[in-house]
Amino acid sequence: MKYLALCFLVLVCALPALAHGDEEHDEDETKAVAIGDIAVPDNPTYHKHVRPIIEASCNACHSAGQIAAYSPFDNPEDVAWAAEDIRFHVVNGIMPPWMPSPENLPLKHDRRLSATEIATIAAWVDAGAPLGDPGDYEPAPTEGFSFAEIRADLTLQLDEAYTPAEDVLDDYRCFAFDLDIDSPQFITGYEFIPDVREMAHHGIAYLLDSEVDGEIDALDFADGRPGWSCYGGAGLSDRGDMIATWTPGTFGIRFPQGAGYRIKPGQIVVLQMHYNLWTTRRPDQTRIVMQLEPGDTELAELMTLPLTAPVEIPCPSGVEGSQCERENAIKRIADRFGETQSEIPDKRLKRCRQSLEDYSENTGENARTFCDYPSPFFKPLTVYGVLGHMHELGRSFRMELNPDGDESLLLLDIPRWDFHWQDSYQFAEPLKINFADVLRMSCAWDNSLSDDPRYVVWGEGTSDEMCFGTVMALKQ
Repeated sequence: MKYLALCFLVLVCALPALAHGDEEHDEDETKAVAIGDIAVPDNPTYHKHVRPIIEASCNACHSAGQIAAYSPFDNPEDVAWAAEDIRFHVVNGIMPPWMPSPENLPLKHDRRLSATEIATIAAWVDAGAPLGDPGDYEPAPTEGFSFAEIRADLTLQLDEAYTPAEDVLDDYRCFAFDLDIDSPQFITGYEFIPDVREMAHHGIAYLLDSEVDGEIDALDFADGRPGWSCYGGAGLSDRGDMIATWTPGTFGIRFPQGAGYRIKPGQIVVLQMHYNLWTTRRPDQTRIVMQLEPGDTELAELMTLPLTAPVEIPCPSGVEGSQCERENAIKRIADRFGETQSEIPDKRLKRCRQSLEDYSENTGENARTFCDYPSPFFKPLTVYGVLGHMHELGRSFRMELNPDGDESLLLLDIPRWDFHWQDSYQFAEPLKINFADVLRMSCAWDNSLSDDPRYVVWGEGTSDEMCFGTVMALKQ
């Protein structure tokens, strides 16, 4: 499966062309909402019943200048023409895009429509999608989804565009930025703005102290181009603190009220960009916009804890050959990303106190993993949010607190993984994690989704896999 990625191309994948009302859909990949017993208006019309829903929950993306500008919803006739496709995507929970399940711990910014809203749209389409009288329109009584507005107090962007290397399909490149501040500050929000969206697999911003200046000076432009090659992090002796992430489907992020990441003069932000080059290879000047508050503001200081789990995915049934041997998968990682990266699959097993025997029942169609993080890994924590990350073979992702206990909590439950709709999720209320608690992260994959199936281990490429997560918490 070739990587298309981000924003408008993301929506081409996730929302099959709203311009084609007769398009066939894969029913097996959807889970329809039961709407048969829900009361709906008699004789529903667009302007009176559906337009308030569309404007509150859809127009943030489906409007000029936004990520679904190719299928705008500002013209009622266009919406009516696409009615059948809209019905399919809404009834099956595909749109608006919201991946966590209803079993999840309550999260902020939930984009799901209510059952009544879904039933109303379905009834309108079934009635022939009549427009009705524009004078009947009244805005929705509650505010719908909107993008977080990030104040551009600090912008990090390369002076010179970087063109990815010609001899790789996955280019990891790091770029250093001095912080142009003269006093301590708090980052209270940010937005990644990829320049060439089709190439962007992910972006991670690390905060480092000035002790790495000499290393950066030696690496930056060493091959005549901005930045330096980096896998598994910033590529420096100090790994730094992760302060911002971007993956396809991530919009601007505001941190919880009263909290932020503290930065000081003299510190450096290193941006690691993963460029996937299946579709294009062009000069890129991705930028990060950051919203700041003064360092003497009474804000709680945030930190990010990274989590990983092993990846051991066999070939699917009926696929045989040397590509299905684990040792060849390890060699492939070494050839592409270096010997150090090829050691990671075994290190992931050791970190999680596991062995290959723990994955002996994995099949290509149903490969699973988990890793427990018990005390003393965690001191008591106040947790504000979590993130999960896999690649294109992913089927489901979970992060649970005390999974084997009577009072287990689902912190993040994504039963139908979609690489193109990843996000950083914040809890509606902060969560306390105590000494005796265990945090478990688990992932599941289906290798039959691959265009070229082989044994898959942890790797940096888009055609490799990861089971990765983060926890955003108060700094200890």
